[in-house]
Amino acid sequence: RRLVAVSANIRADAIYLEMRAQQGQVNAAAAEFMKDTPMYQLYQRVAPRPEDFPRLLNKIGESMSKGYDFTEQVRGLQVPTLIVAADADMAPPSHYVEVFKLLDGGLRDGGWMGEGRPKGGHALAILPGLTHYTIFSSPLFAATTLAFLE
Repeated sequence: RRLVAVSANIRADAIYLEMRAQQGQVNAAAAEFMKDTPMYQLYQRVAPRPEDFPRLLNKIGESMSKGYDFTEQVRGLQVPTLIVAADADMAPPSHYVEVFKLLDGGLRDGGWMGEGRPKGGHALAILPGLTHYTIFSSPLFAATTLAFLE
């Protein structure tokens, strides 16, 4: 088993301030505005009840309005984990480096034979030229993820 965490900030305060303000506005009333977004289009294709999109937005908004800090949960991950982020994501690249460090990554030279790599097979990928909104449709994301999972 392996885990791929994409654009997943582990603390509420990790994302840019302007994004936190926008997240406070996510609710059912935003459903009409979001109809032109890839998120809505994907939901319409795969959801068993596409008409529940406003309900989903209420749940997402409620979840994002709460503070959270998953530092200890990340530190305790027992499966090889790939941390993936866009170079223009909702949190700065430094946040994803911080997450990688919690998994024993980025703390030393990797060594000729990989002996300095993180214990547990963890990896970090900051993908260039992408954003939080475009990363999932990127061929680079697909290739990076498949290489880690194989």
